[in-house]
Amino acid sequence: MTKTSLDVADLKTAARTAPEIDPARVMLQSSGQCWREYMVRVPADFVADDLKEPGVWRKLQNGSRNALRKFDRLFIVAYDETWVAEAIVASADMKSVVLAKPRVTTMPTRFDKLFEDDKYRVAWNGFGYIVERKSDGHPMTQATANAELATRLLANLYPARVA
Repeated sequence: MTKTSLDVADLKTAARTAPEIDPARVMLQSSGQCWREYMVRVPADFVADDLKEPGVWRKLQNGSRNALRKFDRLFIVAYDETWVAEAIVASADMKSVVLAKPRVTTMPTRFDKLFEDDKYRVAWNGFGYIVERKSDGHPMTQATANAELATRLLANLYPARVA
């Protein structure tokens, strides 16, 4: 029986790379005399530990109107809203942003289940509530502001009964 050994090069290629933040998902909350405040929604596969990586902000810093500056305040929301983080920009340049000790808060789990039936379910997609097909996860409606409206749209997917 031969013993397999892990190669260091294999470990580096298997390492996870943090997804970059889309500038369209960064919204200005307020702009004051000294600093600005932003709300940032991160991509679906983004984890709180990725906030330590300065390179995730590259797209935002590369010519965006919302490019971050030193002392800007950030309110960062996970894609599925399971956690939020508050941070202050410690330094920023054209390629990266360093955050000063982001404070991560875990949000409580939903206690009210979103509506679903045998074919469709109401789900959060990062922009709003949608109806998606259970069989393949295909979105059937546009994003809506609340779950009740998405539930109503789900009912409209079925043909109406004729009396």
